[in-house]
Amino acid sequence: MFATWLLPRFLLQALRVDPQERMAVLDAVPSGDSAKGEDARILEVSMRAEREGARAGATVSQAQARCPRLRVAYRDEQAEQRVQALLLHAAEAWTSDFESTQPGVCILDLRHVRWNDGGSWTERALRMREGVAELGHECCVGIAENADLALLAAHVADPVRVLRSGVAEEKRALHELPLAVLHPSVEMLEVLGLWGVATLGQLVGLPRGDVARRLGTEGLHLWDLAQGGKERLLRLVRAKEIFREECELESPIECLEPLMALVDRMAQHLCARLASSWRVAGRLRLTLGFDDKTGHQRELRVAEPTRELAVLLRLVETCLEGFTAAAPIIYVAFEITPVRAASSQGALFERGLRDPNRFAETLSALEALLGKGRVGRAELVPTHLSDAVHVAGFLESPENMRMHEHGLLHGLPLQRFRPPRVVQVALRHKIPVSMRMDGVEKTLIAREGPWLLSGHWWDLAQHWQQEIWDAATDDGALYRLVLQQGRWHLEGRYG
Repeated sequence: MFATWLLPRFLLQALRVDPQERMAVLDAVPSGDSAKGEDARILEVSMRAEREGARAGATVSQAQARCPRLRVAYRDEQAEQRVQALLLHAAEAWTSDFESTQPGVCILDLRHVRWNDGGSWTERALRMREGVAELGHECCVGIAENADLALLAAHVADPVRVLRSGVAEEKRALHELPLAVLHPSVEMLEVLGLWGVATLGQLVGLPRGDVARRLGTEGLHLWDLAQGGKERLLRLVRAKEIFREECELESPIECLEPLMALVDRMAQHLCARLASSWRVAGRLRLTLGFDDKTGHQRELRVAEPTRELAVLLRLVETCLEGFTAAAPIIYVAFEITPVRAASSQGALFERGLRDPNRFAETLSALEALLGKGRVGRAELVPTHLSDAVHVAGFLESPENMRMHEHGLLHGLPLQRFRPPRVVQVALRHKIPVSMRMDGVEKTLIAREGPWLLSGHWWDLAQHWQQEIWDAATDDGALYRLVLQQGRWHLEGRYG
């Protein structure tokens, strides 16, 4: 069985409005001067205002014409979130399987709950309602054989309603519900309104096949919901599990050995929790607080996620070996970011790192020696300037990889000269005809170009502009010539 907890007039309950007040709720505070414009649409009205003629969906002026003493307030989304959190917290006392369906609605899966009270479903529904009432909120409870039917039962609950399986007569009470409880799209609601269909009973009175042909997938889904819904999986709410240990020290720590002993104990507890949840450590975060009110935080990426204690401790110790603090340590926090263990079959002719974590330790030691950001691999910068690179971490995924057409490189490879060689180029009608390099002159028998490249035009200090030519010499070689700032360079040779 499933139970649905429904907080009627949820927006008003979040604002703590007395049901006897004449109150209406608008969507949000607009930014203009007309904060309470008469054309604003009402989202929800109190019970007394509804008895006097005010309706949700009407404008403020229309509602106040029918209910002159109607007061208007704007919804408070933060208050709504707090009330929803209270509702979910109360659901935890009944089952661990529940869904936050929509604001003011929570569906509980009670199929795996072991009952020792011997009471009926109606008595249990009343106890659920009393538990929510103790939090200061009115609640309607519906119980049925599936989640969607339980939601409809909550809409007709007064204050509870249990729909027994196999009793078709009990579902007839749902036929008077308006179509709005199914949350159809505006277009679908307009079409059904033109057909004269305003309630669930009128919708299920239409042939299912005709509804599917005329209204498509959405219409068929609405028809099934109005009929009582089908079995579906709940989108279960699961609290985020935090793998973190922290300790405030009575005696300050001044050296690495006692600090690592403390981190060792913390890591043991966290690794045991990782093992129980079948996860491994993807990142580590170590936070230190010092006696002079300052702090330090270090985040480490685990090259190959693992929960082996020795590996994790080596990573922490390596990053702390070159660290010095100006004051003793009085606070330590150690946190692990859990990930799912990845398993894959290696390629037959590929060789990977024998121990990626040991390689990460070596990189950390080099970085501690040379400075942060000075150890890594060259990664291309997204610019057309030749050899424009920056140092990226070895273990980070490349960000600027470009896929060539069909995954293949086309044309001859360019063997670059680093640094480019200075050459003298003779021009005829602004076209290169010969070049002199290392005292040897070569005639250019063919050339292609020029290709003009430039970059950083917005920065005068870094602005660059190049004129590129591909030229073939009389000895059969193919070169790339570049003119930059009035000087010719031989950038490389093809082949």
